[in-house]
Amino acid sequence: MINKYKIDDWIVFIDKEISNKLKNEIGFSLYGKIGKIIDKYNSMYLVDLGYRKGENGYCIWYSAKFIILYKDYFKLKKLMQL
Repeated sequence: MINKYKIDDWIVFIDKEISNKLKNEIGFSLYGKIGKIIDKYNSMYLVDLGYRKGENGYCIWYSAKFIILYKDYFKLKKLMQL
C-alpha cells in the first residue's frame, strides 16, 4: 500500500462520527483539530495533537481515511463556500 501522507505533514481530523465516539473516551472532540504526523505504519499515522513531540497523552493513531492534509482542508472548505 502506498502511504498517502508523510512524517511532518500537518493534517486535520475530518471524521465527525469517530470524533464523537472518541470524545467519550478522551474528553474532547477531535473534529477539525490540527496535528502533525510524527510516525507512520502502513495506513496508520501517529499524530501529535499537542506539539509535544510524541509525549504520552498528546498523540493518537489515525487511519488515513479520517484525516486530510491541512492545506487541502482549507482549499476544500473555501470551495464549499462558493
